[in-house]
Amino acid sequence: MPDTRTLTSSGNRPRTGPARRQLPCELGRYVLFDHIGRGGMADLYLARSRTTYGDATRLVVIKEVIPELASDEHFATTLISEAKLAARLSHRNVVTVEDLGREGGVLYIAMEYVEGLDLRELLRSCTKRKIALPIVSSLFVHAEVLQALEYAHHFCDADGSETRVVHRDVSPSNVLLSFDGEVKLCDFGIAIAMTADRMTAEVIEGKAGYMSPEQARGEPIDPRSDIFAAGIILWELLSGRRLYKAAGGEPLLEVAKRAEIPPIKERGLPDEKRLHQIARRALARDPQERYQRAGEMRDELNEYRAGAKLTTSAIRFGEWLSEHFADERVQGRRSRERALAALELGPPVVIEPLPPSRPGASGPDPDAASAPSVDSRASGGRPSAPSKGPAASQRPSTKPAGRGPFLQHPLAVLFVYALVVGGVSFGILWLLTGGLGAP
Repeated sequence: MPDTRTLTSSGNRPRTGPARRQLPCELGRYVLFDHIGRGGMADLYLARSRTTYGDATRLVVIKEVIPELASDEHFATTLISEAKLAARLSHRNVVTVEDLGREGGVLYIAMEYVEGLDLRELLRSCTKRKIALPIVSSLFVHAEVLQALEYAHHFCDADGSETRVVHRDVSPSNVLLSFDGEVKLCDFGIAIAMTADRMTAEVIEGKAGYMSPEQARGEPIDPRSDIFAAGIILWELLSGRRLYKAAGGEPLLEVAKRAEIPPIKERGLPDEKRLHQIARRALARDPQERYQRAGEMRDELNEYRAGAKLTTSAIRFGEWLSEHFADERVQGRRSRERALAALELGPPVVIEPLPPSRPGASGPDPDAASAPSVDSRASGGRPSAPSKGPAASQRPSTKPAGRGPFLQHPLAVLFVYALVVGGVSFGILWLLTGGLGAP
């Protein structure tokens, strides 16, 4: 599925259209609060899952299938079947499918949220900012992708039976990179639900750039088709450009059917011919001439990395990724944090000051209707719009009763004070002269 890069956090994510929902809103046990993108078959939202007690827990991505496809029974049945199979996959290099649900005609998938960016975003950002992607990072990412494919292609159930899960859409947009250095492949098997008659020309062109020739021709495919797609990614990482290019208005799908692979330009790497041979074997037109297992290609690539001393770790890759690209996503992350904070605080509390009492007044204060209200959360104690209607003025006052008209005069207050002081002085004098001790 295209545009699954939006499973990652990004401050400058491309959006293909407005959200179909008024956010925040609830969908099943999830609270959707940020529309993060739209792909060929679904809208994507950042959401919080909730427990049975209503507490918000960790972040997930909700992929809500567009209504036109959700109402297609054949599509829905196929998607549910593949999503259930993908949900059984559990591997550090595979994005976890956490939930699959229907509610009110809405079909959705809940997936693991990866904080970072995808490989397509990374390559575009490197080009835009003129930052060279280190070869050690490129080879590390590719080896991790092959690890994910090896696991899925030879997935074993609890009873030990092997189930081959073919991805069908191995492309840079489905390779997610976290700022912790994790590499995860997403959307296993889901592409099978998107048959050609359901895809727009734009979607087909986006997918064709990473199709094996047999997939482009519409023939049955097996794990070796995924290996070919992985070979395209390796070729592009080494060459620094796209492999398939259409000329003269020719559809990219026709280019993919021919699978003409030009040689890789040399970059002066150690034992470079061996590295190019690995890519060429993965890109053989005949599936029989390719690697028969992703693990076989991974092992050869790792042997080359070790021999050429072009290795790195997930920690170092994550540090490099964060150093160059995390700052671009701070604004987006802060925006989501503010949305989450507002969501968890609930509705704002409005505090309205009581109207001042008036001498001799027993009814409502006629000026109370214009008294400003204060939103203690949103405005930080600043007055908000004036309260409308008589509701505020009709509230009974809880302030202490004010002084009467007599005590409001300064001379009257002074007179009372003199009486009090005189009385106290007389009492003290009486005690000192033995008033209490007289026989």
